[in-house]
Amino acid sequence: MPGLRFKIAELEREAKALKTMGTGFLDLQSAWALDRYLSNLRSISGASSDGACTLELHSLRTTPSTKYEPCSRQGGKKIHARISGIWNVRPLGRLSRPNREIEFCGKASTRIALYASTNPCLRLAMWRFELGAEDSPGCYFHAQILGDSDEPPFPKSVPIPRLPSIFVTPMSAVEFVLGELFQDSWARVTTSNSGEAPYWRARQRHRLKILFSWYQSKLDNPLLSPWMTLKDAKPDAGLFS
Repeated sequence: MPGLRFKIAELEREAKALKTMGTGFLDLQSAWALDRYLSNLRSISGASSDGACTLELHSLRTTPSTKYEPCSRQGGKKIHARISGIWNVRPLGRLSRPNREIEFCGKASTRIALYASTNPCLRLAMWRFELGAEDSPGCYFHAQILGDSDEPPFPKSVPIPRLPSIFVTPMSAVEFVLGELFQDSWARVTTSNSGEAPYWRARQRHRLKILFSWYQSKLDNPLLSPWMTLKDAKPDAGLFS
């Protein structure tokens, strides 16, 4: 099964928009992580289409927050997130093609970890947003709560649960984190009618409508339970392209 395809220019535009919108939410000392991600994308765009490449996001950090509850309630300890990811991709088509695409063809995982800002060595939680492989036993778009070792809870050797997800690109996973950590503040940024917010809303809305429509189309089989149908479904490579 070929992997999902995305236009490289679209992924670049998405990252540039999030970097601009994320001012004040993303730690300035880790802003280089998005710059390197964009440079990585441009390098892949200029690569030949006869081999796989690796797209990476290196330890993008948020600013500390206690605003992970709505304004009517007070958050607890001050925490921040560190977001990283690795995706095996393959560039498709001619190098000179303006709408050149990449195919996610192997590992596709965005890892989010939460830390106590008063104790940066204390990791509070960790999860991953992933795209499944062809033989993946879970929902293709899924989230995993999975540790780095075999120590409980959630040891690395036990890949359960695989929870259904709607976050399909690296930047959409970053927005999830910002929305969780900053709640009302991030909501105000995304509702702006200037800057990058209108583009961001339109792009994410378009993609989610496609995804929800795809999910709904898989529920017409009366012979399987809805969950098992979604669990087994694999999208066409061109779902979002």
